[in-house]
Amino acid sequence: MRSGEEFADRYVLKEVIGAGRGGDVWLAHDTVVGQDVALKPERTDGGGETAVRRLLGEPRAMAKFRGHPHVVTLFDVVTVPLAEGGDGTDTYWFVMEYVPGGGLDRQPTVSPARAARIGAQLADALAALHEEGIVHCDVKPANIGLTRRGDAKLLDFGAAYRAGGSETITVNGPYSYTPDYAAPELARGNIPQPASDVFCLATTLHALVTGVPPRGGEPVENDGHPEDPDSWESAERLRHWQAEQGAVEMDADAVGPLHPVLAAMLRRDPRQRPDATEVKRLLEDIAGAGPKTPGDTSTPGTVTVRRRRRRPLVAAALGIGAVLALGLVLIPGHGDSDDGKATPTPGQSRQEKTQALIGDPHTAEVCALADPAALDTFGDGDVRKDVDYGNFDRCDVLVGIDDKTRIDVSIRVLKGSPPEGSKPSRTVGRIGIREDEAESDECKLLLTAGGDTEDTLVEVRANMGKGSVVGGNATLCTVANEAATSAAEVLDRGPVPRRSPAYPRRSLAWANACKLLDAKALSVVPGLKVDVPDVGIANWSCEWSSDVDELDAEVSFFRDQPKSAQDGTALTLSGYRTVVEPNDDGDTCTAFVEDHRYSGQGAETAAEMVRLEVGGGRPAVELCAMARSLAASAAAELRAR
Repeated sequence: MRSGEEFADRYVLKEVIGAGRGGDVWLAHDTVVGQDVALKPERTDGGGETAVRRLLGEPRAMAKFRGHPHVVTLFDVVTVPLAEGGDGTDTYWFVMEYVPGGGLDRQPTVSPARAARIGAQLADALAALHEEGIVHCDVKPANIGLTRRGDAKLLDFGAAYRAGGSETITVNGPYSYTPDYAAPELARGNIPQPASDVFCLATTLHALVTGVPPRGGEPVENDGHPEDPDSWESAERLRHWQAEQGAVEMDADAVGPLHPVLAAMLRRDPRQRPDATEVKRLLEDIAGAGPKTPGDTSTPGTVTVRRRRRRPLVAAALGIGAVLALGLVLIPGHGDSDDGKATPTPGQSRQEKTQALIGDPHTAEVCALADPAALDTFGDGDVRKDVDYGNFDRCDVLVGIDDKTRIDVSIRVLKGSPPEGSKPSRTVGRIGIREDEAESDECKLLLTAGGDTEDTLVEVRANMGKGSVVGGNATLCTVANEAATSAAEVLDRGPVPRRSPAYPRRSLAWANACKLLDAKALSVVPGLKVDVPDVGIANWSCEWSSDVDELDAEVSFFRDQPKSAQDGTALTLSGYRTVVEPNDDGDTCTAFVEDHRYSGQGAETAAEMVRLEVGGGRPAVELCAMARSLAASAAAELRAR
């Protein structure tokens, strides 16, 4: 075939514009309708009727989407007889829409907003495919074209797969994929599913913005004459291993506003990825081009989710000045009697009586309230404190019931008032023990000091440890009662002992979490009541609520083992390592900004972090976008302090 020849008495060949599995792809002019088209050859390579049926799977799949604005249009299939095939095989020529922009793999990088617009169009195409039970399987820049108007077109259905079937719908047999862009389930040989296309689209959008897929390097090329074949093979094995593991490495600053959406699309578990329809809405929002369907009054991307909301411990009626004033506490020893018990001075308030027992939270040894020996009878010998977990206001005891069951007991210093109308169920000296409302999988008690209207001192909460199998020799509430009794006995003897040694000066224990986010930073969460925060003890936490979609946001300090990329999506914000992760239910998303590491209990490495959480009735990707934005603001403040 040569330029200028007429093919099938209709198409005048112009030039070769690419290469496919069956040979050169030609640009030709259709003399009947007067437009340019692309001619793509496919060969049966024998196999009889079965081979022909499978070869025609691609055009039949494409025909379903004729007229879709973001799927390349198939106009016709021209059969070339055996004698004209040239090599003893049947050849079928697909007459297709010519997309002049060519594959996006040959185009320069684009801005995140531009990539979001392209991505929204492709997500629209994928949603249409998925509705028909078709998985594309090979979404990548080379399989995306641009029209003269700049609109994206999904090309090449050669790897397409019939969802729910057992083989590809096309002639190339077992489905194919490109490792640099493939979802992990594709690389591992699992059955393709619509979520696989969502992953591939995310890697593609990352490449459009940064020039490379999110796997840390350029795709490996082999021209057939590698200088070091062993090196090339090793690189190929690495590519396939990374694809199988779902390894991703994103530059949050480079992809900008795309980061939370891409992070959700790139989750290793296909069940946790948003579907193509949701991706389209979220990307439209980023691109600023999300027109609604007439009559649609919903917010793009929203879903109905109800979050388990925390009940504030501080009355909302308190003004911000009064709330912040609660952070001021009495120095240990002030007003103490000779016997070491806290004796209130005349006119001393209930709040002051409470604070006299706790003392300065910055120096209080909260773990003095936790006595593993009191819980020994419930465990199998594995009862221990965990002093490097959670905020500075708590201490945990881990009770191993058996090899399958663990109960976690947290003892936390609080401020505020107990629930209205509640009465102590029992007392230990001057300390009342009250039952408190709890989730179905936990038991919670409050310790209070003095009279019927006393202030809350300590919360004791028991729940099943992560991964535990329900069962064992003790109930949660029995364990919680024993822990509460032990803590109450300590409080009744007098002020909580002081830490020795004290927290080092660089510790976040001396910082104010509430000052890490100002009104401008909080504005990323719609409707937050920024002037009425729920402030935790010692300003180690602040929470704000909203009337919009039951949203709330919280900033707090947190200690734990350093978070890894396996926990969520790792990025760097103002020089601080940060991990963003949605919860399993998808109704909250949390960002952990690592301030510094230290040698913790048993010489194990621990980290002090700032914990930013956003929850409510929005999709997880939106919640994570808000959490990441709050984390960026908090990290900037950390850098400045």
